[in-house]
Amino acid sequence: MDRLLAGIWVPLPGPQRAAYDSEADVLLYGGAAGGGKTDLLLGLALGRHRRSILFRREFAQLKGIEDRARDMMGPQASYSATRRTWRLPGGRSLELGAVQRPGDERKYQGRPHDLKAFDEITHFTEAQFRFLIGWNRSAESGRRCRVVAAGNPPTSAEGDWVIRYWAPWLDRQHPNPAAPGELRWFATVGGKEVEVESGRPFLHDGERIEPRSRSFIRARVDDNPFLVAAGYRATLQALPEPLRSQMLQGDFAAKQEDDPWQIIPTQWILAAQARWQATPPGPLDALGVDVARGGRDRTVVAPRHGVWFGPLQAFAGSETPDGGAVVARLVPGLTTRAAVQIDVIGECAQPGGIDPRLGARHAHDGADWRLLRPDRLSREP
Repeated sequence: MDRLLAGIWVPLPGPQRAAYDSEADVLLYGGAAGGGKTDLLLGLALGRHRRSILFRREFAQLKGIEDRARDMMGPQASYSATRRTWRLPGGRSLELGAVQRPGDERKYQGRPHDLKAFDEITHFTEAQFRFLIGWNRSAESGRRCRVVAAGNPPTSAEGDWVIRYWAPWLDRQHPNPAAPGELRWFATVGGKEVEVESGRPFLHDGERIEPRSRSFIRARVDDNPFLVAAGYRATLQALPEPLRSQMLQGDFAAKQEDDPWQIIPTQWILAAQARWQATPPGPLDALGVDVARGGRDRTVVAPRHGVWFGPLQAFAGSETPDGGAVVARLVPGLTTRAAVQIDVIGECAQPGGIDPRLGARHAHDGADWRLLRPDRLSREP
């Protein structure tokens, strides 16, 4: 797949060149196998960015990247195996990193890079990805900063967050689908990420919000003449389904396999979601309550009518700083006999905790406080 000209890597024409030149702040490239994903990430570090880091989920997976980097970088680059860092011509650098276990991402906290690159993005958790890109910055004036992720469709439900994150391109049910390479802008408003009309900054509650752009560029083995000539398409065609559709066509809708330790099969969840109706079949039986007690968290209430669960109700932590405030939110809506099940973690035993008028099923004494009417409680051992 070499595209080396006078010792400098050159992207292939087509999707790889489009991704190399993309203006997106956060780009997803690939989908199918063989589109030159790793080459793109290394090429960006070599030709477009000054301080780069390329992540794989596990350190053992970096071996192939090290080997390919040696082919691309040439004799002018030097590599420190202990630091996993390349020193490139022109003062550029490329570090290789891994976050094998949840929490490993904190080792990279506060370390800025103008290119944050991720190979096989569906192997990472969403929390790891969002944490690591928090330091996508540069102190150099005018330096382009961006995030580029590469990967195939998720082969397990754990990678589904990638479809949600790039939903305009990958989710077939998205109400406003985006074309490959199209820019869309996103911002966090009131603690929730939303799509906005453009990249123009705007004010929200006195804060200046600056949206960041995203895009997705699809690439397949057919876009790589070197691998086509080597017969790699035939290798992908021989794979069993759904892996064949995922790797050959980059089909993000192909059926995925659940993790062997997953308790509830994903298909059960999808079937339940398909059966759900907006109208409850009967009176309210119970409320599940997760209490915030102030801060940026939210108090969340889940109503249950028999076997029917209603939409979650969320209240800002600032609106529910103590038990009394939670009670004030819940009692007006309780017009029938209903159990209020509260995730307490010691709430009832603390000053200012949950009001005993509501009560809770909790671990302190095994009792169950049940609301018979909005003004009367019965305690059942």
